[in-house]
Amino acid sequence: PYRSSITVGCNLDLKIFNNGLKMNEIQIKEGIMRLQVRFHLPKPLCLPINYQQILQGCLYHMIEDEKFSDFLHNHGYQYGKRQFRLFVFGRLQGKPVVDIRQKSITFTDHVEWQISSCLPQFIRELGKSFLLEKAMYWNGQPLEIEEIKYEEVKINQTSCIVRMLSPITVCSTYVSKDGKKTTQYFAPNDPAFAHLIRENMAKKYAAFYGTPYSGTFQIKPLQYSSKDKVITRFKGTLIEGWNGKYLLEGDPEMLTFAYVVGLGSRNSQGFGMPVMVQ
Repeated sequence: PYRSSITVGCNLDLKIFNNGLKMNEIQIKEGIMRLQVRFHLPKPLCLPINYQQILQGCLYHMIEDEKFSDFLHNHGYQYGKRQFRLFVFGRLQGKPVVDIRQKSITFTDHVEWQISSCLPQFIRELGKSFLLEKAMYWNGQPLEIEEIKYEEVKINQTSCIVRMLSPITVCSTYVSKDGKKTTQYFAPNDPAFAHLIRENMAKKYAAFYGTPYSGTFQIKPLQYSSKDKVITRFKGTLIEGWNGKYLLEGDPEMLTFAYVVGLGSRNSQGFGMPVMVQ
């Protein structure tokens, strides 16, 4: 079997056995965390192009605490009528081959997946489950867990440059004169893009901390093109998002918070995960 190695930015006590992984004790600091999992693929992994729902379902399934899982899935942290799950995950990283006709994407050899959250229990539950699982199945196909990395996130500066591991989606929904709901998506060059992201981050902050955000937060597009526009489908809904590079400016606390809970909307559906550009 494949033996997992652990890279940590937190307190972790792990025992590895030759016949697989067993957990003795795992203690993660009550901090803001990011988790990276590397999978070995015994055979090519073929998924539908719009595979975010499979990944999201995997996360909820791996949370052993049923009350916590139900809280995240059905309630979340509320701000007015809005609900926030306060976690985000990226697209799978590897060497994919896309088949447009079959609407599928195939990975070979290895694939990496990043998940992050401001909720210590969420990361702790996932970490334990990943470490105790010898193999996982996505779309009926096996994956072997090869390596798990924990990163404790803390941004100290007032600006940073990020690129997107999953596209940012920014939209506004309104009711037309005929009573139908219409969703309008915004591109990075639209002034509403930065405004709505800033407004969304303030709502997430207030929902989690229970107090209004009074600091500053700005996002500025640095590099993007028409190739960074992504149209995907989640549970039958077409969603428009954007990859690219962006400058984030603001208080270090908010930059850290934004980095781990995600930018824009639909974060818990696999949209808006940034990664730092060195």
